[in-house]
Amino acid sequence: MKIGLILTILSINAYAQVYKPPPGGQTTNQTNQGGGNTTIERPPQQQAAPIMGNEVPFVDPSAETVTFNGRNFAIADNRLFAARFERYLNEPEDNSEEAVVYRQTIDQILTLISPHNPGGPNLSAAVRLLPKASSFPGDAKLCDSLSQAIYVAWMSKNNIKDAKNLMVALEEEKKQIIRSTDWLLTHDKDNALNQTGAVGAGGGGGGGGANGAPGQRSGAAQDPGRGAQSLRVIDNNRRILEIEALKKKYELKGEVQIVQAKIQYQALMMQMFIQRRFQHVLMASRFYNQIWTDGDSKLHIDKNSDTSKLFNETVGFNPTVASLDTFASEFIRDCDKGVEAFNFLADKKELESAAKRLSEAYAVGEFMPGIRTLPRERKRKVLEFVRESYKLLAALDMKDYTTATEITNRMKSMSTDFNASKPEGAIATYTRVANMHIMKAKSHAINNEQDKANEEIEKAAQVWPLNPKLSEIDDMITQGSEIAKAKNDFDRLLSENNYRQIFAEQYRIAPSIRNDPQRSAAFEEIITNLRSIESSIAKANEFSKMDQDYAAYEQLAEVRERFPDDPKLGREIELLAPKVADFTKAINKAQQLEKRTPKQTGSAFAWYLKAQKIYSSSKIAEAGIARLLNEIIPDENAEDSPTVKGTVSKEIDLIEY
Repeated sequence: MKIGLILTILSINAYAQVYKPPPGGQTTNQTNQGGGNTTIERPPQQQAAPIMGNEVPFVDPSAETVTFNGRNFAIADNRLFAARFERYLNEPEDNSEEAVVYRQTIDQILTLISPHNPGGPNLSAAVRLLPKASSFPGDAKLCDSLSQAIYVAWMSKNNIKDAKNLMVALEEEKKQIIRSTDWLLTHDKDNALNQTGAVGAGGGGGGGGANGAPGQRSGAAQDPGRGAQSLRVIDNNRRILEIEALKKKYELKGEVQIVQAKIQYQALMMQMFIQRRFQHVLMASRFYNQIWTDGDSKLHIDKNSDTSKLFNETVGFNPTVASLDTFASEFIRDCDKGVEAFNFLADKKELESAAKRLSEAYAVGEFMPGIRTLPRERKRKVLEFVRESYKLLAALDMKDYTTATEITNRMKSMSTDFNASKPEGAIATYTRVANMHIMKAKSHAINNEQDKANEEIEKAAQVWPLNPKLSEIDDMITQGSEIAKAKNDFDRLLSENNYRQIFAEQYRIAPSIRNDPQRSAAFEEIITNLRSIESSIAKANEFSKMDQDYAAYEQLAEVRERFPDDPKLGREIELLAPKVADFTKAINKAQQLEKRTPKQTGSAFAWYLKAQKIYSSSKIAEAGIARLLNEIIPDENAEDSPTVKGTVSKEIDLIEY
């Protein structure tokens, strides 16, 4: 039952919830698990001593806890509180006609049983109103339970009254028997003695001879009334003893019934008090004073129970019905003051304090009229703020500090009294710690200290799992493995003389060798040369598009002399070869004759002239002609001499022939 009461009573939420700091953070700050500023835990404080007892919940505003059954619960650290309090904030005000009539009936009952009621308390009229109040759904039939307890109390009192009437009758009977016995003993004394003697004589005669028996019968027969009178005295004495026993029995039974009725009634009062039905507690206590006028208002609580000990140790006296009445009145006043403070703070747009005051009032007096009649429009002023606070706690609990920062900024704009220093401090602390771990991880990764890098990454993830910089580390680690692979690929391709593949993957390979001077130099030379080849191939293609195949060939042939092993260059030349066969034949023949030993200068010269005749802009032919002329006639004007011209002309004619 206590568990059920806890779930019913602790039904509030001060828009916060337990917040636990992420492990691995190098800081002493702690996040809140029910804190006053929504998010951050305050240092432990001395709990104020509760007023009533462990069975009754009490809110401690200084520590923002509720004490119940000897345990402390953080107001802001219970999901059930959040659900019930948010449901209440969305409920419309309870101002229906039935609710108004119900509250008026309760007030009327309290007025009728008040000592200040004109003409004094009217117990019967007040009791007749209980069924009417019980018909309201929000009453939960508590007024009906109270009327049943009153009925049992009345029945016990009626039974005591009947028992007293019976004991009076028994007392009268006893007195009459005593008077009758006294009369018998006074007026029939001689007859009683004669009866005794006659009996003795008869017995003696019987014992003396055969005529004894008839003598006994004769003595008895002489006065049969004398023996009956003696039996009446004995019977009267026995009846007096029975009457005394019955009186004790009925007296004890009446006392037990009174105690049982009080215990049952007081148990109902305590249950109403635990359920925070303080108006019902007031009605029950005042009915109690009208039902039992013996002045005994002490609560029948086990002296060894926690409640009894708490009363004796805190307030210094045993609990009474008047104590419950007083505390109920005080809680009603506190609830009304809490609602008044909420209205004021809500108008000032101090939503954080307003939500606190309303949650405290709701915790104490969930069923009080001031709580139930609060307009929904006013409650919804803090509803959005409360929801944002739930989101903030969830974000901090999940260590999502990016979202927590966004929510904190929204809450600052919503409420003028929202203290963002603690959530912002926690966010700043843990994000900074996480980023420091990431920086260390990067440093270790650069130095190829993979184990240390992994350790720092793990710490950073514990502090801030959703840190966007963790993706940078992931990319860096991935890139590191790719860099190692690219470096190995470069070495393999270089050993295979596969320069074209290096050129194709230059952007992947370049970052992996940038810190290696030897590999970088080789890489730079390969890329530079291949770019030159590609440029020549591009120019040759342009010449081919303009039907200048000879120019295209000569463009490629010039580069081929420098890079004879490039496969792409070779394929391009092969494609052009059929189109420029006559030209290539003349050039090749001229070059062969020029390189032959002994050199055939004239023939080579003639073939270069042949090539020039095919492609007049040929730089290869022009260079060959100039080179051979310098060998034949060193003089600058030698080429114009009749001898050279005749020789060249004769060679050309022979070639054409």
